[in-house]
Amino acid sequence: MSVTKRDQLKLPKRKKPAVQLKPEVEIYLPTYHFLINEFDHARKHELGIIRDDHEEFIHQYRVALRRSRALISLLKPLFRSKEKDILKDTLRQLMQHTNLMRDLDVFLINMEQYFSLLEHQHHKGLIRFFDDIQSQRRKSLKTLKGWLKSGEYKSACNQVLTQLDSMRDNPTTEGKLGCKATAHSMLWHQFKQIESQCHNIDTNSDDAIIHQLRIDCKKFRYLLEYFAPILASRDTKQQVDRLKTLQDTLGSFNDSSVQLEFFKHYLTEQKKKSGRYKAIEELIDIYGDYHNKAKQLTVEQLVQFRQPKSLDIYYTLYQEPQD
Repeated sequence: MSVTKRDQLKLPKRKKPAVQLKPEVEIYLPTYHFLINEFDHARKHELGIIRDDHEEFIHQYRVALRRSRALISLLKPLFRSKEKDILKDTLRQLMQHTNLMRDLDVFLINMEQYFSLLEHQHHKGLIRFFDDIQSQRRKSLKTLKGWLKSGEYKSACNQVLTQLDSMRDNPTTEGKLGCKATAHSMLWHQFKQIESQCHNIDTNSDDAIIHQLRIDCKKFRYLLEYFAPILASRDTKQQVDRLKTLQDTLGSFNDSSVQLEFFKHYLTEQKKKSGRYKAIEELIDIYGDYHNKAKQLTVEQLVQFRQPKSLDIYYTLYQEPQD
């Protein structure tokens, strides 16, 4: 986060892939162009990350990589096993190098909220906590800059492009199927998986199970958005909106879980009588209560999501491919 006023880079705009989805076009080719385009879009954020112009650069970089990983995972029949494994592992490696920076940015973005939650007597301790976060962020940024400028990073990026080119040049049998038939098959499979997960979650469910549902819902949304050009626009938008509502609830629950874990780990490194310790201890109490309420709200949202009227649109569109 820059503390000086200077000209900042503008966030890159996503361009349309060279080959678009069309109902009867073989699915592998537009998928190749989409993934190439998405990876290129991610890399256009590198300079903004290195210059530390704005936290949105690293966020959008991660979103583009996450979307690519999700589609490769969900459209796995389009890839040969070795290609798929290398792509998933390499993209995961690229993501992992940005994890800490993004986590620290989220804390800094929400700084005012934390201060508003605590009594004034704990503010000095909270200031010390954010001093530690800022210090950790500076070290993390230095490490990330070195990674983005390294030969190892360039090699990893080339590996992604090489595997995608292989997918284009040597398509699988499933890759030669039409886009529309593939869309219905893939969306139906992912939807049924999510429907099954929803039925198995209640207030006694482990946090990790709810977290996995959040990941799968996000993947489903990415898949839905990818196939949107060849689906009924009104129905697709309605589904995306419903998924976003559910994801927001799941996201709030997950955020509280992540923050609680961070706070608890932070306390293990502090003296019990310090202002930092007392301030974070108070936040743990507050977020523990918020976490429980978020879990209850999540379960209520899932009950609404799996109501027959809510599910009808998915059954209508995906159970049987439409001509």
